[in-house]
Amino acid sequence: MALKMIFTDPVNFVLSLIPTVVALAIYLFSIVGIYRNSDQFVSFFRGYIYTADQATVLAKILTAVLIVFLFFVMSWTFVIVVGIIAAPFNSLLSARIEQKLVQRIIMDESQQHALQEVKSSMGQTFKNEFKKLFFLIVVGAVAFVLNMFPLFYPVGVFLIATLLAVQFVDYSWSRHDMHFGSCLKDLTKNILPFSISGGFFLALVAVPVVNAFVPALATSYFTVLWLHRQKKIEL
Repeated sequence: MALKMIFTDPVNFVLSLIPTVVALAIYLFSIVGIYRNSDQFVSFFRGYIYTADQATVLAKILTAVLIVFLFFVMSWTFVIVVGIIAAPFNSLLSARIEQKLVQRIIMDESQQHALQEVKSSMGQTFKNEFKKLFFLIVVGAVAFVLNMFPLFYPVGVFLIATLLAVQFVDYSWSRHDMHFGSCLKDLTKNILPFSISGGFFLALVAVPVVNAFVPALATSYFTVLWLHRQKKIEL
């Protein structure tokens, strides 16, 4: 159902593609920028090497090394960059999926009413989000420490998988204005389905090309899963 929500809706499909395309454009722009500025590398080496041919060769080598290094950086950071770019798109994607599955409007039609709601709940919202962030930092730190000891490695992986799930379930939590206590209760109640699913997407992150689409797929999946666990839809 999660895949169907993306591939059968043109708008959802575009929302899932935009972050990946933007991230690829950023890396491509960086590569082109390095290549176009190779002449500056020649000028730099000419200040230390009198032979123009040697300076040109060194500049080409440096350009090649920087491009290769950028590819390594891309492989390490691509999912993170896509995830950051994808956050607002994933929030909209999650809302559209819920709207279609439960056949109701998620956001109020009155902009003025929505603005008043935002103003009145702004302080509580920031307090709520700070609690969530603090919780994620603490659990992430615990998972990092546990992963340093082979004996506790499974526990560390379990916590990381849970954090991954929380990242995407939070779109539904935030959309329904759930307070930190309610979120924590929901997490403990559904810890196994959330964590096992988080482990599956954690494995997908290690698969090249596929990992670029993990944020959109995970957003759709955890939106469907959350709606099902809340008994709002039947699978």
